Amino acid sequence: MSNYGNIVRGVRERDMQSQMMFYDFFIRSVYRSAYSIVENEHEAEEIAQDTMLKVLDRTDLLHDDAGAMERIMKRMAANAAIDVTRRRKNLILSSDEIPDAEEAEGSEDDDGYDFSIEEIKEGIALLPDIYRSILHLRLFEDVSFAEVADLLNINCSTVRVQYTRGIAKLRSVLLKKKNYA
Repeated sequence: MSNYGNIVRGVRERDMQSQMMFYDFFIRSVYRSAYSIVENEHEAEEIAQDTMLKVLDRTDLLHDDAGAMERIMKRMAANAAIDVTRRRKNLILSSDEIPDAEEAEGSEDDDGYDFSIEEIKEGIALLPDIYRSILHLRLFEDVSFAEVADLLNINCSTVRVQYTRGIAKLRSVLLKKKNYA
């Protein structure tokens, strides 16, 4: 049995040392997942702590595969972060904000620039909450449009439109930064 397997067995038996090892094993990635959405250290720490406590308290949530467990906890943290963001901003999308399908598809013209992951992350951080959440989930968490729609409690078509708008705004932000550099 792997070291991770021994840790999980200990957590199921409520062994405090195993719980601390489990915590240390996952806390950074869970925190990063929450922080990338809320962009507030204190809120991200609280979300990460709550996520870890949920899993440690409810051992039925434990998974024997470390990768699967990490994905589950990152998803839990992302969901909690989205809830915090939604409460903070009381995000309401009205139907008049949704463009026609033809407008939403837009053109995928090549701007001739290659951007690093860091530049993209910095650009996403400058976007409004809804674009930031959707782009982060789609680009970095690899969440499908349908799953994003479920997480945000909005239509899948709205997610696609907001994603397209977000990409356009991100491209604009990155090009402005590139031109001023």
